[in-house]
Amino acid sequence: MKSLLTILVILILKFNSSEAKIIYTDPMDNAQFVNTENNIIISFDGNILSRNLRSKIIVSGSVSGIHVGKIIFTKDKRSLIFKPHQPFALNEKVNVELKNVQTTRTQNNNVSFSFFTQTSKPEIDILRYYEDEDPSFNKNVNSNDYSMLPAPPLTVAIYNNPTSGLLYTNSSQNILYPPYLVMADESGNPVFTREEPNGVVDFKRQPNGVMTYYSRARRMFLSMDNDFNVNDSFYCGNGYTTNIHDMQLLDNGNYLLTSYDPQPVDMSVIVPGGNPNAIVTGFIIQELDPDRNVVFQWRSWDHFQITDANHIDLTDSLIDYVHGNAVEPDDDGNIMMSCRHMSEITKISRTTGDIIWRFGGINNEFTILNDSVEFTYQHDIRRIANGNITMYDNGNFHTPNFSRAVEYQLDETNKIATLVWQYINDPVIYGNATGSVQRLSNGNTFICWGAAPIGTFSEVTPSGEIALQLTFEPGIRSYRGYFEILDVDMDLKLSIEGFYNNSTNTLNMSDTVTAHIRSISSPFEIIDTSKAVIDSATLIGNFNFRNTPTGTYYITVKHRNSLETWSKAGGEIFTNGSTVSYDMTDFSSKAFGNNLIQVESSPDVFAVYSGDVNNDAFIDMADVLYIYNDAINFATGYELSDITGDNISDVTDVLISYNNSGMFIAAVIP
Repeated sequence: MKSLLTILVILILKFNSSEAKIIYTDPMDNAQFVNTENNIIISFDGNILSRNLRSKIIVSGSVSGIHVGKIIFTKDKRSLIFKPHQPFALNEKVNVELKNVQTTRTQNNNVSFSFFTQTSKPEIDILRYYEDEDPSFNKNVNSNDYSMLPAPPLTVAIYNNPTSGLLYTNSSQNILYPPYLVMADESGNPVFTREEPNGVVDFKRQPNGVMTYYSRARRMFLSMDNDFNVNDSFYCGNGYTTNIHDMQLLDNGNYLLTSYDPQPVDMSVIVPGGNPNAIVTGFIIQELDPDRNVVFQWRSWDHFQITDANHIDLTDSLIDYVHGNAVEPDDDGNIMMSCRHMSEITKISRTTGDIIWRFGGINNEFTILNDSVEFTYQHDIRRIANGNITMYDNGNFHTPNFSRAVEYQLDETNKIATLVWQYINDPVIYGNATGSVQRLSNGNTFICWGAAPIGTFSEVTPSGEIALQLTFEPGIRSYRGYFEILDVDMDLKLSIEGFYNNSTNTLNMSDTVTAHIRSISSPFEIIDTSKAVIDSATLIGNFNFRNTPTGTYYITVKHRNSLETWSKAGGEIFTNGSTVSYDMTDFSSKAFGNNLIQVESSPDVFAVYSGDVNNDAFIDMADVLYIYNDAINFATGYELSDITGDNISDVTDVLISYNNSGMFIAAVIP
């Protein structure tokens, strides 16, 4: 036993004195072209235990000297962020040294690395790069007098039992119409439009229910609540300009953004005939937390070669070799991106930043089955519920040109990609840029055909039948199209004071309840309404809402002779295509203002107050008199005055209402 303990102690000591395990730094060691406003991120394989880290990190620039700054821990305590109080100098070498940091896995973490800042900051209008995606995007759209025209109409070309829901998109300008944000139903009827004279793109609903879009005027993403009020902004850190192409809100409250990074490069030493004064544009991915801290950054300069672009002129003076146009959080926590000018989908590790695999283009690592043409200059990579990936294959280098929606099954272990589904319109639609593919929860696929001559949206079934096709007028296009199915179920557990039977822990009868979905912002407008029967045995009713967009809402419930009751403060998240479960019986706090009465203990059961027969949100003498009159007339059957649900109006019903009246019970609303 003694020898076993000795071995254990030796192993523990060996583990605690092991080599430092720092798994990620940004910038990387020997990184080039680092922005002078860049922060420093160091990530560990365990939680950071050390405090007072200012004495443990030294950051010095060859020109700017020693840097002091603020140290921030990420939420998971596995990364530290050093934010210098002053930016670095141009064209300098920066040394970073970290000593004796203790984590839950290692006693003494030590690391030393260097990076090189950008030599200059080229004055390049970033919007120039988007002309490749949409040649009209960078025009002066204020030059026309549009005379306050409404949004361009959407015309139904095919209507064949389409899915009920909302289309979120943008419309580009033409000679008649300015750019607009557009939300429309499946018949093309506008639900919300807003003129955006400077142009907008990527209008969509995020998983948490907020709507986001890129504002060209502000060069950042903005979000709106369900009342279409702008309530937040999202932009890159570390000195980078926010890219228009994509924004993804994550489940942990963080968000993914991208940026383009133009830098001077002597291309004459990279390709024959290269321009020695070329401006080459890198691609940046950032994850930021709600406090705007960059907690992860990935730069194409560290992982790609400029020559990975296989269809652009590398002797040009302006070279956009990646042209990232989509970023997608993967199911395993890593990140996928679409690199248009490389015709490549790349997956990177969210932990280390390393490339996990490359699919498509000249660096393709996959054997591709069942696809003779392969994708080129693609857009909108997405992971879908069945584990496959979809994308919009713009098809710029297909012969002849055509665009398509594709779905691949990826064997990421053996690097085998199998085309399992595609849709090519008949007649062929070719959108040389932009576009999107979205798999709906009902199995259909929603396609935005991007920069096709006529802006077109299609919903197609798995068998390729067109359920819906909407079009703008010729010359008006969209960046992406996002479709939201308006179909939310709610399982509501509810007890009713007078109906509750303590001897059986059930209700005396099943009965109908009306539920409203309300905005969480004053004046708390009703968004949707549904009726369902609350089962007497389970106390559960199943409600269906067909007009509720994903978002956060209050639930209000009203039984025929009970008090209207609101759900708890802050509202509940409703996600389309899913079921919301809400139990209003287990705690009084499940109602706004704790406006429930306890009808049972061990276990506790709470119920809505009974007795508001005139539906005025108060239980008072007017209600008592109504019930009393029915009681003295021996009313029977399904009557408002039957507070107990026994089909008889009697003194018991009067007493319940009278007691609540005496306590001045009334509805409690935000």
